[in-house]
Amino acid sequence: ASIRGDQSKLYVVNVRAGQKLTVKLTPSNASNYFNITAPGAQQALFIGSTESNSYTGVVPSSGDYKIDVFLMRNAARRNETSNFTLFVGAKN
Repeated sequence: ASIRGDQSKLYVVNVRAGQKLTVKLTPSNASNYFNITAPGAQQALFIGSTESNSYTGVVPSSGDYKIDVFLMRNAARRNETSNFTLFVGAKN
């Protein structure tokens, strides 16, 4: 997929409590990251811009986890583009 400027892509994955969730982003732009938000949460469970472009962890609750892929503000203001591949997996 790809994004430009202040666009973002939202992906939703349904995961059961106790499953291991793996998310890996391979972007063409170094300012391209993702956040993960647990169901019903106000704050992100994972913040890619401060942690990395890879997450693996056991999810605390069942439901729809939101994965928001975006460009950081510096790249968005310059209307840059990023092509990316997003891998999402969940297993017991």
